[in-house]
Amino acid sequence: MPEINDIGINDVGVPEVRTWLNAPPSTPDVPPVTLDIGVPVINLPAFEPLDFDSEVQPGKITPPKPQPPEPPSTPKVKIPRIEPKKPAPVEVEEVKPLIQQVVEAIPTIPQATTVAASSVIGVSAALATPFLLKLIKPTVKKVMVKIQKALGRQVKVESDWQRRKLQRALRK
Repeated sequence: MPEINDIGINDVGVPEVRTWLNAPPSTPDVPPVTLDIGVPVINLPAFEPLDFDSEVQPGKITPPKPQPPEPPSTPKVKIPRIEPKKPAPVEVEEVKPLIQQVVEAIPTIPQATTVAASSVIGVSAALATPFLLKLIKPTVKKVMVKIQKALGRQVKVESDWQRRKLQRALRK
């Protein structure tokens, strides 16, 4: 059996990390050297600082004699008088017999006629729409082709597939 050769592994090295290059900026712990405290902010040529030496002596202040406190005045509150409301009189309807209620609920002849007529017109229009479209659409298409030819525009020739689709739609 042949011998196994030695595998050479290089030394593992950790590169030096330079933290001072990536450190976040920080604020200084001490105030800057250029801080001037006690110097006027505005240097005007005619600026004269205030003279704090008083020429006039203030008079002697005597505290006032304490007076007994006045009792607090109680505000007068007017309480509104609320009159009780009288209940509204309840109108009692006369109970009608069931037959009379049914007769009153039946619509009149003109109302029933109007509703029936509008229902018939709506249903017939909904049923006739597909048939009318099949009748009108080819006519409108022919008229549009004639108008385009009269205006001198080139009419788009339908492909075989489009013509077959139209013929199948007309058969249904």
